[in-house]
Amino acid sequence: MKKTNLLLLLLMNAGMLTHVAAEETDVPLSGPAYEMADAAYKSYAKGDYAKAAEQAKEAARLRPDVARLKQLQAQAEAAQKNKQQAAAAAKAVPKAAAPASNPAYLAADKGYKAYDKKDYATAISHAQNAVRLAPSNAAYWTLLINSQLAAQRFNDADQSVTEALQRFGPRSAFAHERVVVNQNLAGAAGAQIYQALEQQDYAKAVDAAQRAVKYAPERRVYRLLLVQSLLGANRLDEASQALEPLLQQGNDPVALTWRAYVRQRLGQRQMATADFAQALSMRGSMSTEDMVNLRLIIADAGLQAGDPDAALQVLESLDGNAAVAARKRSAAELRLWQASQQNIASTQTMPPPALRCRGAANAEVCGLVPGSAPLDPAYASADAAYKALASNDYPQALSNTRAALQKSPGNPAYQLLLVNILSRDKQLEAAEREATLAINNGNRDPEMLAQRGRVREALGKKELAEQDYKDVLQLGTASVPLQINMLSLLHERKEASRRYHAAEEAGVFDGMPKVEQAYVATSAGESARAFTLFDQADREGSLPPAAIPDTAYAALSARRDPDASKYFRRTVDAVDKGDIALTPQQLFETRRAIADIERTWGATASLNYRGASLQPGSGITPGGTNNSAQIGGEVYWRPFGYRSGRPIEIYASLFESVYNKSNAVTGAPTAQGGIGIRWKPFSETNFIMALQRQIKIGSASGDGDWVARLAYSNSFGTDLRVDQPGWWTGQIFGEVGRYIDNKQTYSVFEGQLGRTYRLDNINPKLTVTPHVALGSDFNSSLRLPADKTAIGMGPGVSMRYWFREDHYKAPQSYVDFSLQYRFKLSGDDRAEGVVFRTTLAY
Repeated sequence: MKKTNLLLLLLMNAGMLTHVAAEETDVPLSGPAYEMADAAYKSYAKGDYAKAAEQAKEAARLRPDVARLKQLQAQAEAAQKNKQQAAAAAKAVPKAAAPASNPAYLAADKGYKAYDKKDYATAISHAQNAVRLAPSNAAYWTLLINSQLAAQRFNDADQSVTEALQRFGPRSAFAHERVVVNQNLAGAAGAQIYQALEQQDYAKAVDAAQRAVKYAPERRVYRLLLVQSLLGANRLDEASQALEPLLQQGNDPVALTWRAYVRQRLGQRQMATADFAQALSMRGSMSTEDMVNLRLIIADAGLQAGDPDAALQVLESLDGNAAVAARKRSAAELRLWQASQQNIASTQTMPPPALRCRGAANAEVCGLVPGSAPLDPAYASADAAYKALASNDYPQALSNTRAALQKSPGNPAYQLLLVNILSRDKQLEAAEREATLAINNGNRDPEMLAQRGRVREALGKKELAEQDYKDVLQLGTASVPLQINMLSLLHERKEASRRYHAAEEAGVFDGMPKVEQAYVATSAGESARAFTLFDQADREGSLPPAAIPDTAYAALSARRDPDASKYFRRTVDAVDKGDIALTPQQLFETRRAIADIERTWGATASLNYRGASLQPGSGITPGGTNNSAQIGGEVYWRPFGYRSGRPIEIYASLFESVYNKSNAVTGAPTAQGGIGIRWKPFSETNFIMALQRQIKIGSASGDGDWVARLAYSNSFGTDLRVDQPGWWTGQIFGEVGRYIDNKQTYSVFEGQLGRTYRLDNINPKLTVTPHVALGSDFNSSLRLPADKTAIGMGPGVSMRYWFREDHYKAPQSYVDFSLQYRFKLSGDDRAEGVVFRTTLAY
């Protein structure tokens, strides 16, 4: 008895510091990030889906690396969407034509009207009456189900769908209603699980988890919560059975650890040790915190089994942690007792490891922490901080976070929370200062270092940011995904790719959700692999709506234009359905991407006055001192499509002079045509190479010649914006050309900087841009050196009207009028005077 009591005290000595470990890794229920998610679940349970989605969104913005929060947000948004869909569906159901005296018709008509008024209880009553009077009318059943969903009477909707499927068959339209109802039932059950676990009502938690798994068997988190609930209820055999589907899906450190725990509880220590060892081998799929917690759990299991050597061995690589030190002391004392007396093992039941869900690379992952962690004394302050953050009350959030840190000093989760709040409040200097203080006081968590690096990069401290990224890599404790992300930020794409492939070959990503793998591949610059994984997840039904835009960009980077267009269009559809939320500008940019990708031809027509404003690519060299105007156009074709921003274009052009100050020949005699091919070799750099054959058409035009051209352009703010009425605009264009036969060289350059304003009072597609322009041209054929070059600068204004758009595509055409007056800076007099340009781009 004395030996047992002593060992129990040793275990308690270690267990009391489990809370310290939790502080150094996470707060209860995954720390602050999860507490915000928990608040969202509570709102969900009350049926306040909009508030739940807002709370989950705030948590995800605070910790964008935690994918589970995005999943939680998606779940809340899905519930809100289902409610909205129900309303839309009810309104969309055709009201069956029937005589006004038909009782069923009259009841349904009252139901529709009540639904439109959001009087769902009345709508349900009338719909039930209509179904009773005309049970073969599918429209009445749909009205009933959607009214029950809108009223959040999910169980009633479940029963109605079941009856409708029995009557109309499994392949009827009610199969979709079954999916919608199941999603709502699973979400409601999920909220009940968390509430029951917080109240330690494990029987209720088991019941809710079983229902959640029944309605959403594809959601891994519900299966994990079922296991946790069964373990809490001490139903070991059922927990073991519930683990089997998780283990069959591949290597899963959480499932393996739990199975090891169950086996040890059942006296199968050797098998438990094997499971623990296998879980430890999956380091690449776990965060640093999860790996530390796993070692603590294994150490607890060793101490509980009376095996101090196993505990010390698993803790050997850990130091500087109070929880680790406590367990090492317990193991050392246990060794002393075993050396002088018989081997002893504790009769105290080891508490089950507790589930903590977080994430990496935007996908749902969960880890375990040692069981029986006492309630964090800073919980109330942290919870208040998150509530203030949800309301964008940054001063109150900061006050509560500092209070939490006073109660739990050194808690890395709260330290990171403080840094993130300061960053959100645009207090970047303070965020950097707090991060540095935490790091100097011993917080060497790779996530903190990485976050400080991001803050420093936002402050323009590139060298310091890069040093933080390098320090994360040098720590040796960062997970493989975080290592790859740091290498990507350091622009070391080759090393990121190498580590990615090495990890993939070693099986580090085995069992990791495909969406999470896709984001890791994206960080590594493996666009083709990323798209393949995204696409596989989509085919398997596990691609969350929020990942659809990322899938589109991955396809574009992988040079899969048709797939990119498909997923961009699905992004627009998802926004329409309410599956994802994009800002108006983000949606516009998505539509712009569709328009660019799907363009296969185009045409331009222009009228230009003065030499330095010659149409780029016209093939007409800048003239001499005589000012002139040209008119012309071009048609181009992309035989191979967009090619992910590297198109090859075949074009034909025709230009002629319509005015010449020196009374030189103008009109048809000056007409000159051209055919050519041009290539943009880089997707992210607007550098163009072209080869053109000039064709003599007019009698006064030049002889046919070959022209080789190189052009570069760059711009910002030149596209239409829908998120603000005014924005800065800048652009530069430069072209160098060489007439091969005539041995003549020319160049043109123009740069503009101005402010664009949208004229909403007239038309939201109409803009005006006051600007300052700098233009120059060069012609080697002119005799006098002073005539060869002309450089001018001056003010200008341009007006542009955008048109030709549809639901999926942003405006694809525009007409632009530009008027400038330039003052000569150098060279020929043609640099000074009025410059006018009219362009139609179709």
